Amino acid sequence: MLAGLTLTACGGSETPTGPTDPPVVIAPTVISIAPTSGPTAGGTAVAISGANFSAGAAVTIGGVAATAVTFVSSTSIQATTGAHAAGAADVTVTVDGRSSTLASAFTYVTLPPPTISGISPSSGSTAGGTTVTLTGTNFASGATLTIGGVAATGVTALSATSLRAVTGPRAAGVADVVVAVGTQSATLARAFTYSVPAPNPPPVITALVAQSTRANAPSNYADLGEEIVVTATVQDAETPVSRLVFEWSADGGTFTGTGPSVRWRAPTGITTPAQSRLTVKVTEPLDGAPQSVSSTATVRVHDSIKEISELSVQFLLDFSDQKNSPEYVVRNFYTGCAGRAEELIDITNNRLNYTITSYKIGTPTSASINFGGTCAYANKTGVDGCVGTPAEWKAVDKRTNLSETSTGTARTTAVYRSSRWWLCDSNFEGTTTRPFSTFIR
Repeated sequence: MLAGLTLTACGGSETPTGPTDPPVVIAPTVISIAPTSGPTAGGTAVAISGANFSAGAAVTIGGVAATAVTFVSSTSIQATTGAHAAGAADVTVTVDGRSSTLASAFTYVTLPPPTISGISPSSGSTAGGTTVTLTGTNFASGATLTIGGVAATGVTALSATSLRAVTGPRAAGVADVVVAVGTQSATLARAFTYSVPAPNPPPVITALVAQSTRANAPSNYADLGEEIVVTATVQDAETPVSRLVFEWSADGGTFTGTGPSVRWRAPTGITTPAQSRLTVKVTEPLDGAPQSVSSTATVRVHDSIKEISELSVQFLLDFSDQKNSPEYVVRNFYTGCAGRAEELIDITNNRLNYTITSYKIGTPTSASINFGGTCAYANKTGVDGCVGTPAEWKAVDKRTNLSETSTGTARTTAVYRSSRWWLCDSNFEGTTTRPFSTFIR
């Protein structure tokens, strides 16, 4: 055995220890700045190129902190100069406590004083809010504008010769216009006039029309569940229609769409005929003093097939009950239809010559709506609806005391007038045991 030799078993788990290296921090490098000069008032947007930039970098130019510092990439930063005396200035970028300086890289220059040659418009409301454009020379970013001693807002140097801003509120009267760029300023005396605005009239709704899309359908008419077009015609002296705000509401049904023309679907499951009120509210969105006006249209909602069918059946029942006078029987015939006068004659003759002993009035087997259309029987034109109802009468001819039976279909036409349905004409198509020409025309 060798003396002094110490053996360590293989596979031991001892972990070597040693010093821990600190993280490596690389300092930024500033290579260039563009543009290389700007006014002493500051406000110049610059782009700084270099290396090892990172988010959170700080920029000073001539020892004055830049604003709006934006990290673009590891090689680019954007910033806006602050105000500084005229002369050359160092550009410094600091990242995580390490800095890089490009000596005398930016030059602050004293611009000639601004001048003002005009302002447009030259007058505006005492409430302020008038956008004005100034023409002149030596305008620059950071410029300020006062009109009659009141600071304008949104001052923007569009170029060295053009400046845009929004007037503040002020009492009525003429006012001096003053532009300041840094410590230098220019005045255009009595160049702007504040005036008390005339009362602003609200929008005017000249028409509100609800119209079915069916051919020849009347205005302000809809059937249950039918979708119609509702249009508001609006005028406003100050605001184009595209900027007006339209709010639609109704006591039933639903609206689809926005703006001056929308679609309205009539309700279902209501008793007809009924009325639905459709309202539009139009607002002119003026700052601080919006103007609104409303208008309402009343739409008559019908279940037209059901209504003209019921009118037809009621007429036949009234005719069959000979206690009813001819005038009562034709009460639902429109006075503008020639068929009404014809029915009066036929019913009068029937009462004179026949005694109805029994009758059967069935449920209409055909009914249709076709505004300004044609009914197939007898080529009836210019009507709005057609109904066919099965019917049978047994009667005794008073002149011969003989019984007769008539069986067939009673044909009636209907028209929509004065916001309701009316009958217009009737005719009987069928067979009878004996000629019965004066029974129903």
